[in-house]
Amino acid sequence: MESIEYELLNAACNCYDACHKDFKETIEMISNARGLNPKFTEALLIAVKARYSNTKEYQRLRKRLPEEFPI
Repeated sequence: MESIEYELLNAACNCYDACHKDFKETIEMISNARGLNPKFTEALLIAVKARYSNTKEYQRLRKRLPEEFPI
């Protein structure tokens, strides 16, 4: 996983752990904190799922998020 991919997925986990907001609000918070467009962040994280869903690192992080999150 590229560093930005890991950083954003980890940030989504940390944000959700702290706030327990829904997917859209989580994406907006981590995007705003980094000066990124939320659509870019969402697209990148969906691509991370497609590329890395079979890796241990992705699966470890993914377990920290609700099942309904599409990432």
